[in-house]
Amino acid sequence: MVNKTGIIAIEFIPDRQSYNGEPTRPTKKFKMAKLYIKPSEDKPQFGCYSERGLMSYFMFVELPKRMGDFLKALEFPDQDNAGSPFKGIKKENITNATIFSELDFGKQGFGCPDGAIYFENNGISTMILIEVKADESYVESCKKPKYNSTIKGQLELRWRMKELLLNKCFCDGITPYTKGNKYLRENELMRNFYTGNNNQPHDDFYTKNRIDSPNKLNSMRRLIINEKKSGVEFLINKMIECENRIYFLVISKDQKNANPFNTGSNLPLCYKIDEGKEDWVGSKKQFCWLPITTIEELTK
Repeated sequence: MVNKTGIIAIEFIPDRQSYNGEPTRPTKKFKMAKLYIKPSEDKPQFGCYSERGLMSYFMFVELPKRMGDFLKALEFPDQDNAGSPFKGIKKENITNATIFSELDFGKQGFGCPDGAIYFENNGISTMILIEVKADESYVESCKKPKYNSTIKGQLELRWRMKELLLNKCFCDGITPYTKGNKYLRENELMRNFYTGNNNQPHDDFYTKNRIDSPNKLNSMRRLIINEKKSGVEFLINKMIECENRIYFLVISKDQKNANPFNTGSNLPLCYKIDEGKEDWVGSKKQFCWLPITTIEELTK
């Protein structure tokens, strides 16, 4: 079915109501995916499968043309009080922009953001890491059983990586397998905070065996940094340039004017290494949100 926004909703309808002679549940529709059909200036059209396809199209085709408008649209918690750092940004002052889609900071490290934007505004570096939940609300995503599949867990992993970078938590591999490699590695303070101590949610990476591992490197979340993964090193160096101008953007199915960071529940736990404590109040200015409908409107 194609609607006016160019979205095709593909649905699978089971055609049988029994299996091996046993009745099954009544036939019902299962929405499998969305296909976003977008025209281009050339003859081909873009067929963007699901939110990943839509975001790749938006990031590489539409965003370069409307970077200023996009940044101004980002909604920060307590917008009226804290304000947006991009409120008065001008397109002509945005330079040296690099747009990333589909990043990988490792399963044993800090996950896979859906995208990122690096740019300079009047020569000052800024990075925005992006998480997209086009078919889920923020709350729905937080109900998933696996820590790094929830939007809350994903945000915390990126926050942890940022904190480790800014606090220079690097180490060298010392075993025959890891020797010669450099790692960004979590420390004991951060590990203990996110394992479930102090009534905090549990990061299931830290099983008992990993915590008790004689190999300290393997018992921590870590990201390898070497010449063979120059893309990771390039991005990390860009993030270090930004210092605390690293922001975390969620794009979700939530309705307009319903910023999930203003609800007071399911908020990411932002542990600050230098302070040795969690501090959402001091950290929330680095989190922002957009409804997926805004992206759909910007790509019409």
